Amino acid sequence: TLDNFVINSGNSITSTAVIRLKKGDQVCERVAGSDGPINAAFRAINKIVGKEIVLEDYSLKSMTDGEDAQAEAIVKIAVDGSDIVTGRGVSTDVIEASIKAYVNGINKYFLD
Repeated sequence: TLDNFVINSGNSITSTAVIRLKKGDQVCERVAGSDGPINAAFRAINKIVGKEIVLEDYSLKSMTDGEDAQAEAIVKIAVDGSDIVTGRGVSTDVIEASIKAYVNGINKYFLD
């Protein structure tokens, strides 16, 4: 599960992500950089999982209106060349929703 994340992003710097995931009592944290904050987060998660994960599709949509609108992120991923798995995440923060969707997809791969 997602325990914590920190994103550093801007138009004149490389985006970096620090992601901390929890599995039972075990906690693992990794850092990665990329051209955007979501891709940096996904790369950090890939380091934690230690598998080749390919993002096949990514979408983001608003579920509600207003300042506290809920965003739903949907990812389609392939782990180590496997069949495509779909993950979903919801949050008022689009980056958090994206991270949750990615982790959800990975969990589906390992638990199914």
